[in-house]
Amino acid sequence: MAEKKHQLLKVSLLLYAIGMLGNGVIYLFFPEWEIESSGSVAFPVGWIRWVGAFFIAISIGSFMAFRNPEKQGIFVTTLCILTFLNGLILIYTVLFEYEEMGNMLRSLIPAIIILIMSLLFFISLKKSKEILW
Repeated sequence: MAEKKHQLLKVSLLLYAIGMLGNGVIYLFFPEWEIESSGSVAFPVGWIRWVGAFFIAISIGSFMAFRNPEKQGIFVTTLCILTFLNGLILIYTVLFEYEEMGNMLRSLIPAIIILIMSLLFFISLKKSKEILW
């Protein structure tokens, strides 16, 4: 019964880990593709590769928390705040920085997905309080 109660937490962590791993691989190994697809001006890709390494590290941490979510309240809270702020940044970008529709959709769709992820983490924090803390 207790395992069923924490399913949302485990599903949230797994989805986030898979998504961050995919993004991390793209940013770390194929940063040129990411720059070209965003329509940005070419610049040295070293500045983007470290983001890929960060994404992969967060993904590994999420996989570890997925395997054993006990006492991982600080990590899950951090992910909740991180995804919420990231979603807000992307919404801000859509509203105030982009002028063309292609770039807007490129940020709006991830913003919605990331804000949903933040909501899942928030609900998971409330439902799984006894094992996280």
